[in-house]
Amino acid sequence: MPENIIGDRVSAALEDHQKHIIMAHRFLIKDIALQAGLGPATVDRVLNRRGNVRQQTIDRVQQAIVALEEQRQQLAMTGRKILVDLVVEAPQTFIEALETACRSELPLMRPAVIRFRSDLRMRFPVADLEKRLEQVLRRGSDGVILMSPAADRIKTMVDRLEAAKIPVVTLATDLEDTNRTAYVGLNNRRAGGTAAWVANKWLASVAEPTVLMTLRNERFKGEEDRAEGFRQAFTGRRPDAEVLELVEGRDRPRFLEQISSIATMQRIDALYSIGGSNRAILDALAQQGIRPQIVIAHDLEPDNQALLGTGEIDFLLYHDFQDDIRNACRVILSKHFGTKPPTSSKNNSLRILVPPALD
Repeated sequence: MPENIIGDRVSAALEDHQKHIIMAHRFLIKDIALQAGLGPATVDRVLNRRGNVRQQTIDRVQQAIVALEEQRQQLAMTGRKILVDLVVEAPQTFIEALETACRSELPLMRPAVIRFRSDLRMRFPVADLEKRLEQVLRRGSDGVILMSPAADRIKTMVDRLEAAKIPVVTLATDLEDTNRTAYVGLNNRRAGGTAAWVANKWLASVAEPTVLMTLRNERFKGEEDRAEGFRQAFTGRRPDAEVLELVEGRDRPRFLEQISSIATMQRIDALYSIGGSNRAILDALAQQGIRPQIVIAHDLEPDNQALLGTGEIDFLLYHDFQDDIRNACRVILSKHFGTKPPTSSKNNSLRILVPPALD
């Protein structure tokens, strides 16, 4: 076959992988040959487009170069210390679960060594949170994992961190209208829609059902998204339904009084607890002689597992914190080492637990 035809074939085959051909000069021909299982002379012919080479051989050389490049990236990570700031406002049960996940997951994050600089608080005023992120910006960091309210001042800080090449990964509750690098956790709107689907099935025979929906903190976009996802999906299927919304905020006694007051005035067919405090909520309803037909809650915390075990919670939605931490760290590593970031499924780690699964 004429040499120029072979040359055209090689050019076409390598066009989509031109960057890998450039990378080939980083590796010795003998190393490429060893990786590809070919002779050095054959590899030399492919790289220099000398002809008399089959397409299968060209493909093997391409694959070998890609594999060597991936190995080079992995070796570059070995022993590299990555400092990540974990900045979170969350309930104590969430913080405890997150700390447990970090202790389990970080030792497995190899070949790089990842260290967390953590600031986890139950109450993290926006001004203090902004100050903390300012410190991260000033001192430097390899990345930030952030769970915070959707305040404009925090969004501005996220954009400033990203502009300084400090990747920010939002956790559990997203800040979509920022330049954050990625989000890990539940698709909160989908989770709310899932809860609505279950409630609708459970209450199919109930005329004009009433659902009590409770939130812990309306400052968190994640909770708002769950509530909106539930409301739209449930009332969309049941126009005759009523969804009552209560926010706990920082005044739990008043919140429980409101629940008791509602329970004395009307029937509660379902409870969708987005924000927690489930034992206290169920006790407040029980004092008025009410046990909703279905109770749907969020998060795999010890209290919720106990309530699930006794049948007081019927359906629990949760996400795996170890998955979240692992994916957040992988995103940050990918930014530093130019590797492909982890892909996120449409379900975004949504998991479901019902009482029989505890047996």
